[in-house]
Amino acid sequence: MIKRTAVIILLVAMIAGTALVEASTGNRQIEVAYRDISILVNGNQISSDAEPFIFDGRTFVPIRFISEALGKNVTWDQSKYEVRIADPLALNEEFSGKTLFVSKDSQLFSVVLEGNPTTGYSWEVKDFDQNLLEIEGEPIYTTQSPTNVVGAGGKFTFSFLTQGKAGEATLDFIYLRPWESVPPLKEFTLKVKILEPEGKISFSEQDSGSAVYVIMPLNELEISLPGNLSAGYSWVIQSCDGAILKIEGEPTFKAESELLGAPGVFNFKFIPVSPGQTPLKLIYVKAGESGPPEKEFSLLVGVF
Repeated sequence: MIKRTAVIILLVAMIAGTALVEASTGNRQIEVAYRDISILVNGNQISSDAEPFIFDGRTFVPIRFISEALGKNVTWDQSKYEVRIADPLALNEEFSGKTLFVSKDSQLFSVVLEGNPTTGYSWEVKDFDQNLLEIEGEPIYTTQSPTNVVGAGGKFTFSFLTQGKAGEATLDFIYLRPWESVPPLKEFTLKVKILEPEGKISFSEQDSGSAVYVIMPLNELEISLPGNLSAGYSWVIQSCDGAILKIEGEPTFKAESELLGAPGVFNFKFIPVSPGQTPLKLIYVKAGESGPPEKEFSLLVGVF
């Protein structure tokens, strides 16, 4: 056993679902023990740049490293001295052809695709820009049958981690039998826009159906949608969990010209208020009418 003196800020967290860890400022000098502690995840040993240690009968491990190894997202709020741990966004086949907006700073996300390996088929991901994204381990297959019925289908889960660089990457997946020289049975494509961690994230009508990571308190969302207020139409919020994401002020409308009846753009601003995930849906409706909306706009929002 090796004893050393260290000056640290102690953090303790329960890594399950969404968690918050608060740290107070100030230094404390303590004596800790290093014993070549091994860390295993699902039976596989993993290593970290920060060495685990023992203090006061407890084993301390690097919280970001352990959380990410368990498939969690980790963010640090400097303004509140808060560590946030949450489940990553999991995007299914409904997001094929859509876009994910995500911070460049070590953010995890998953792509979950249905398949059945007992038929010889499997999902594969084609080459992508590994300077921007890293695949985390091998894809994981889980059966959808509660009784493990032979031949039952399931889901393939691929996990990716941003690599600290802004840019755009495309993930192309194909579902095929590897030994067959025929076109794939199914395909899935996801465009990934990797952003600087701070600032406003803007969306237009073309971004409907996308997913976005929002980091508190660094980001806000701005949505700009075309419409014509003079014709009696307006965009309204149909669904959004206000405990996670709330609108800032009232939506605004700006006509494209001073002509009577001119169309224009509706603008909505949203700010994150607590960690979690929520669908955000806006609909374009005419006042006094109860029929289906003329248009819809939707996002899947993950707040971290």
